[in-house]
Amino acid sequence: MSFPIRHLLFIAVGLVLSGCVSPSFERAWKKPSGESPTQKWAGFWESERHGAKGRLRAVTGAPKDGRVDVFFEAGWHGFTTAYPVVLASENKGGTFLISGQHDLKSFIGGGVYTYSGTMTGDLFFTRYQSKYDTGTFTLKPVSVK
Repeated sequence: MSFPIRHLLFIAVGLVLSGCVSPSFERAWKKPSGESPTQKWAGFWESERHGAKGRLRAVTGAPKDGRVDVFFEAGWHGFTTAYPVVLASENKGGTFLISGQHDLKSFIGGGVYTYSGTMTGDLFFTRYQSKYDTGTFTLKPVSVK
């Protein structure tokens, strides 16, 4: 039985496009802020090890009970990766110290990432580290209609 090459092409294009958009992140991003206590952030990630940089967005819940739920969407080399992370948070006079880790299931650059940083009303900054990379996330709040 012969498998036409055009079918392989459609499969390859489908796999590539599936990595370019995260419908669940887009739903969280477009949700009106009044529906739940969330903050939307936009900025960039920057690799200190490789010199690469890319677009970064995040949706966070309100820090509570020593934790903050974060949904990141990172763009890199034409692909987009979106993933949820639960970070520990500690309020120090209006600045939240955040830390945690996440096992990123990705065929490129995956593995366990650790995070530590701060979140205030006007800046979300964290350092990340993994086996393959070290760098920073720098985000500022945005309002989305």
